[in-house]
Amino acid sequence: MDRMIYLSMSGAKATMQRQETLANNLANVSTVGFRAELAGFRAVPVEGSGASTRVYSLESTPGYDATPGVVAIVVSRSGRTSAGCR
Repeated sequence: MDRMIYLSMSGAKATMQRQETLANNLANVSTVGFRAELAGFRAVPVEGSGASTRVYSLESTPGYDATPGVVAIVVSRSGRTSAGCR
């Protein structure tokens, strides 16, 4: 019974970490130069007797989204122009 609680909690923890990644990506979507973090789940088998069909659910970070953002050209009041990735 104790193992089932740990398995359930590993799934809940992975879901919570996924929500953290999505919240971070949404909060920073308009930040210049921000690269979205990618997240994914992976299954890790439980070792031991009677647990051959059970797996832990873990969240993993395979990397980030490397696609270039939109270039924003900003003209200041003094007439200077600057470009930045968005």
